[in-house]
Amino acid sequence: MMSASEALSSFFLQSATKSYPFLRKNFTPLYSKYLFEATKNAYNGSMKGRVLVIGGTGHIGSYLVPRLVSFGYRVFVYARGTTQPYPSSPLWQRVTLISGNREEDERKGILQEHIRAIQPQAVIDLIAFEPESARALLEVLRGSDVHLFVCTTAWVYGKTRVIPTPEDAPRLPENDYARKKVLIEDILFAASKKGELKLTVIRPTHITGPGKTFVTPFGDHNPQTLQKILNGEEVILLDGGFSTLHHVHPQDVAGLFSAALENPKASLGEVFNCGARYAMTFFSLGEFIATSFGKPFHFRPMSLEEYTERFGYPEEAALHVRQGCCVLMQKARELLGFVPHYTPEGAVLEAMHDLIARGILEVK
Repeated sequence: MMSASEALSSFFLQSATKSYPFLRKNFTPLYSKYLFEATKNAYNGSMKGRVLVIGGTGHIGSYLVPRLVSFGYRVFVYARGTTQPYPSSPLWQRVTLISGNREEDERKGILQEHIRAIQPQAVIDLIAFEPESARALLEVLRGSDVHLFVCTTAWVYGKTRVIPTPEDAPRLPENDYARKKVLIEDILFAASKKGELKLTVIRPTHITGPGKTFVTPFGDHNPQTLQKILNGEEVILLDGGFSTLHHVHPQDVAGLFSAALENPKASLGEVFNCGARYAMTFFSLGEFIATSFGKPFHFRPMSLEEYTERFGYPEEAALHVRQGCCVLMQKARELLGFVPHYTPEGAVLEAMHDLIARGILEVK
């Protein structure tokens, strides 16, 4: 008869291979053992510890998870199971994948039980979107020695008031997404300040890299703007294109999370911005894309008010253009020794080539 520990291990194995078919051929006898036993000699050497990454197959996790494995961590990933990680890496063979619906699993206490069973030294939450999720994590982590690393957003600052914006700038969010992120931070930092939770928060800017569209010179994620630039056609720049935006490659976000994990004393109780080496204007972004592909940059400046009167209110673009984004990266450098690898141009160019390779954009 199967023991409780063997049943739990079998559940994790079946769950992972069902949701991630590409991993079926990669699972080894390592995964047929109970999770705790597997950590002892997983790589024929001492391990740094167990890390649970919540939402680890998306844009950030695809870079972060293999990085943690290469650093010697025993990595568990909890995810819905609908997204395959990219870029692919053979290091995913060494990861235990747990499939689940976060909202449902939190309500039933299943995610909390996963955390108790894994007994991680750290939890990295890349998909904290609801205050209820913060409360669920706090329920299981309060009073423990587990270090929680949470991804929020630079949008918590609202309209840019200081350039570049430091972490202690006022948080004045202007959309529901950012307001929820502020609530998540408040819930967790309230416990952290009482000594009930070991916490680090990271606030990425506009994530830009392979596998997704990015904020365009118009201010939204519509690739048609990019195609027009590649065609040498005119595009509209709201408010002249002189507001700022701050792209960041997901590899750099992963790099900052791993730097914080590797330096727990320095990162404990702290908030870190995460952007590229510097920000750009919407104008400079459009000009860079055009010149990179040998095209002249044709644009028409137009106020948001005029655009709204003529074409309707561009909600997403208006949020980006009227808020702006340019964060200060000094704190991560001074406390963690972290310097972004990518310039915004480098991140954008890599994203452009990916969109072209996948047939979303065409170079004529």
